[in-house]
Amino acid sequence: MSKPILKGIDFGKEDLSVFVPEIPHNFCIWLTLSIGPDDAEGSHFFQVGICTTMWLAHQLSIKKILTLRHMMIVENFNIALITKTIGEIVDSSVRSSWDESVQVLCRYFSWEYEDYQV
Repeated sequence: MSKPILKGIDFGKEDLSVFVPEIPHNFCIWLTLSIGPDDAEGSHFFQVGICTTMWLAHQLSIKKILTLRHMMIVENFNIALITKTIGEIVDSSVRSSWDESVQVLCRYFSWEYEDYQV
């Protein structure tokens, strides 16, 4: 059985350990997650949006309706808490095969191969 593990979190060239959003209480950013099986070198890319309730309220006031998927709502940007939560989701996605684990991960994160058909 391949256990999915979080191999990295990326936000372009930003160093997430010191990153502070321009408007800390009103932002939305997209993180790229590298998640792969523990018995293989590579990983797959997933994305998740991180936004505040103020950003959601602002978007709602403009658009009048929002349809959200693959988002985490936060009070402020706390990379330690975000990383911990993502890790807990990855840990809870363990199933009997990598493909089954990916199906669980897709409930929370956008997968690079989602909707890909051969």
